[in-house]
Amino acid sequence: MSAEFDKQFVTGVKRAHSHVMWDDESSDVHVVIWPTWSGLSDFEKSFAEDVASWGHAVTAVDLYGVGNNPTELQDKVDTMTALVANKDDLIRLQADITQEIADVHPRKKLVHVGFCLGGRLAIEAGLHIPSTKGAVSFHGLMSFFRADSPEQANRDVQLLICNGYQDPMVDVESADNARAYLDDLGIDWQFVDFGQTKHSFMLPSANAPQDGHAFSPAANARGRHYLRFFLDQIAS
Repeated sequence: MSAEFDKQFVTGVKRAHSHVMWDDESSDVHVVIWPTWSGLSDFEKSFAEDVASWGHAVTAVDLYGVGNNPTELQDKVDTMTALVANKDDLIRLQADITQEIADVHPRKKLVHVGFCLGGRLAIEAGLHIPSTKGAVSFHGLMSFFRADSPEQANRDVQLLICNGYQDPMVDVESADNARAYLDDLGIDWQFVDFGQTKHSFMLPSANAPQDGHAFSPAANARGRHYLRFFLDQIAS
């Protein structure tokens, strides 16, 4: 792990993950939620509560650590750039965070879910962390790190990618390349395009359609429906 990466994301970083489990939790699935580039917020915590109400254990990841969430636009860009600059550093950090979270429920099936940057991180966790049974990306970036070889990928993972067809951050070429890559690996994958839908369609705060970012009540409802069915399949 590089010294700069370690300094920014590891050494001295205190994380306060948000763990939710209802009293009537009966599923053998543990959902790990990766946040947007803004870091852990009320949105991820609320989403975790919703998923927990379906009977699953859920942990929303405190990606940057207590007090370290970027607030200004350029800070978010710089932080995300540093986070994803090196494949080995990123995957090692994700693996360490995942292990810490998994230790709470060591016998449950891990499913990673994420939004925007977190959507990409969910896919990467699915591909590179062998303990992962499923991964779900909502308006995630398709620039995820590929495995060095098919043999090094977690080809037992099931993937669900929900994408806005009008998302300016996911062009046709990058979507096609991602689908072709996943298919070549022989993984069980689904890629769902929501028509008339932009980036950040699951985020109620997204309201910049002129920039390609907008909440969509219809896509949000459909995305949650797809996720619930997906988790039920993993649990069965």
